[in-house]
Amino acid sequence: MKIQVLADREHRIQSEVKEIRKSFYCELCDKQYKLAVEFEGHLSSYDHNHRKRFKEMKEMHGSSSRDERQKREQLRQEREMAKFAQMADAHKQQQQQQQQQQQQQEDSEKSNQAVKNATVLVDQDQRKALKFGFSSKVGASKSSGKFVAKKAKTPIASVFTNDSDEE
Repeated sequence: MKIQVLADREHRIQSEVKEIRKSFYCELCDKQYKLAVEFEGHLSSYDHNHRKRFKEMKEMHGSSSRDERQKREQLRQEREMAKFAQMADAHKQQQQQQQQQQQQQEDSEKSNQAVKNATVLVDQDQRKALKFGFSSKVGASKSSGKFVAKKAKTPIASVFTNDSDEE
């Protein structure tokens, strides 16, 4: 029982000391001092005053810098969106140009095919005209496989023979 009383008493003393020391704690600098003289020396020090001024400056300019930062971020996003829109427009134009080129190629291929077909027809007409009267009956008789009576051979005078030698 005596031990518990001593432990409780010591615990209360430590908590009171902590309470007293809390008054010697600088939250700005996050430092704890044991004596009032040390704490007062700290409050008048360059380090403490510098941190204090820096904190005040941050608070004054913090809100305006946040606003400026947000504006800059918004402007950057707008520029990016404009760039993306420009890239999309360029891509659309490029696709349209490719489609136009493909259509032109198809049109030129169609016209070339029409010209080729016309030249083939003209060539066929010319070939028919160059046959000089060969009849299609002769070709039909050869292909049919029927025998056709041969014409009698008539003597042809030769340029190379000497008719005077024969007499």
